Amino acid sequence: MRLVRFAQRGFRNLAEGELHLAPGLTAVVGPNAAGKTNLLEALYLATGGELRGAIADRVAFGAREAWLFAEVEAEAGRFRVETRLGPEGRRVRLNRAPAGRRELSALPGAVWLRPEDLFVVKGPPEERRRFLDTLIARFSPRYRALLAAYERALRQRNAALKEGGRAIGAWDERLAGYGAEILTLRRRVLARLGPLADELHRALALGGLDLRSVETAPPERLREKLRERLPEELERGVTLSGPHRDDLAIRLEGRDAVRFASRGEARTIALALRLAEHRLLEQHHQDAPLLLLDDVVAELDERRQQALLAYVKALPQAVVTATEPPPGVDQRIELSAGSWRVKAGA
Repeated sequence: MRLVRFAQRGFRNLAEGELHLAPGLTAVVGPNAAGKTNLLEALYLATGGELRGAIADRVAFGAREAWLFAEVEAEAGRFRVETRLGPEGRRVRLNRAPAGRRELSALPGAVWLRPEDLFVVKGPPEERRRFLDTLIARFSPRYRALLAAYERALRQRNAALKEGGRAIGAWDERLAGYGAEILTLRRRVLARLGPLADELHRALALGGLDLRSVETAPPERLREKLRERLPEELERGVTLSGPHRDDLAIRLEGRDAVRFASRGEARTIALALRLAEHRLLEQHHQDAPLLLLDDVVAELDERRQQALLAYVKALPQAVVTATEPPPGVDQRIELSAGSWRVKAGA
């Protein structure tokens, strides 16, 4: 997929304007606090991406709403995506018709690599669950619906536990049914994601990478596990088994990367995970997503920089932020105080 035209007004720390992106690699350059990350965030949201945090935090001070426009070329044709962020939340129109996640999932969208991805490796289990759940939901509207249904059932079951377990059996059935399907889909995607992450990690660094699901109970035993742990759960007032308690084990050459990887190793692993996400989405859509790289190239040594840039330059389109552009860019955007100026590649 290629982003042909982007426009915005009212987005935080960005001046109103329009941008035409060239094919190939675009570098967004400027000093710190120039708005480079804000521009990538706007591009990500404009192409259908979702981010954590309050919608109001993306709207400029004094503005009632932010408006984002993206015109993209995909294998399926040309699409116009309009996004409004305001007091009513997020509203999206695809080719002028109201659109939700189901409609947007037909597009490859964008994958955003950023420094915060380090927390997927070194952070708590919920960061790894969120990474996996967000990725699967991009493929499967069914998975998104399952997660929502599971969360509702989990809240009801926890409330029943706090009331002494009254009518707990009905919630066991719902939780086990939704949970088993979630776990099955996670296993299926991990079976494809793991080898891609290993391949891409080996291209970036020496050493193999292994991803494994760490489950409190396998899908076929979740209902039984809920019954087994009921006395402990009644005492604590929370559900202790299910997809909401699981983790993603990341092993680097047999070592637990969450515990033992150095900061540099963890950054390379996080990079490999995002590139594996990008490759998996490309395989699914038969069309590469737009790749956004926020201040990640400069943190790599020369070998890893070369490996990453080799991957990036083979794509239809990618955007990288930096204080100085990497070699061989096709387009350069100079950003200062939220305003941009487009130049030819360097």
